[in-house]
Amino acid sequence: MAPAPRRELARDGLVRVFDYRCTAQKGAPSEPEQFTSASIAVVRSGVFSFRSEHGPQLLTTGFALLANPGQQYEISHEHAGGDRCLIFRFDEATLERLMGRGSRGSPRRYFARSVLPPLPRVDALRHLAEQCLASGGATLGLEELGLALAANVFEQLGRGPGAEVTRDSRAARDSVHAALAEIEHASADELRLGDLARVAGLSPYHFLRVFKRETGVTPHRYLMQVRLRRALGLLRDTSRPVTEIAYDVGFGDLSNFINTFRREVGCSPARFRKTTPEDWVRGVAESVSRTARV
Repeated sequence: MAPAPRRELARDGLVRVFDYRCTAQKGAPSEPEQFTSASIAVVRSGVFSFRSEHGPQLLTTGFALLANPGQQYEISHEHAGGDRCLIFRFDEATLERLMGRGSRGSPRRYFARSVLPPLPRVDALRHLAEQCLASGGATLGLEELGLALAANVFEQLGRGPGAEVTRDSRAARDSVHAALAEIEHASADELRLGDLARVAGLSPYHFLRVFKRETGVTPHRYLMQVRLRRALGLLRDTSRPVTEIAYDVGFGDLSNFINTFRREVGCSPARFRKTTPEDWVRGVAESVSRTARV
């Protein structure tokens, strides 16, 4: 398969940023590949299957792909053609210091898992990085955002379980893809487990287990992430009132939206709208410092 177009948006320094656009068609043959450096890729659009030693997993908008140097993988487009990612490639010595350990040579395994489900704080950092790029921000600002992204990912990995082997089932991924598409299409509606299970062609109980196994989150959690991801975009790209945004993305109660947003993103919707990339990085740095002292 021909290499996917990749445009470098920021070079030099501790973090390099790429806009990665894959133009592979649905059903295109896949070939084994290997990561050459440590990186975090946040999926901006599209859907694809990622296969590693942990098994296959379905990724779509908001998921994060965590790459260790030397790691073997395959990417296939079973359900749709093309995808787009924002990739942060890291200086490995910097990652060692961020993890609080000395350099031990390469190749290293920095990430215990290959995939993280959508996390609003990660998506917030993606929005801020895109804002920085659009405004012609300095490399330093992107470096800081990239390191803040890595710190958030390491924090999340420390909370959750290690890598789990995912059973290789094309039928399961087809079912989950149908449910993901329904959630993306109708995220502002009152979705029920039974409705999503019917779309997936599974019983509710079996659907719940398969969805969690394939994505790492429950259907309800994923729905919340989709709503928050859309709210993040509206807060950044429009001047619409917070109340209007809350109802438009699917929250039936303003206080529930604000509380959920604050818990998942780390600040209120109004504050996020006013936050600059520098403010966000400073807040992450203070959080990491507090954690290190505990």
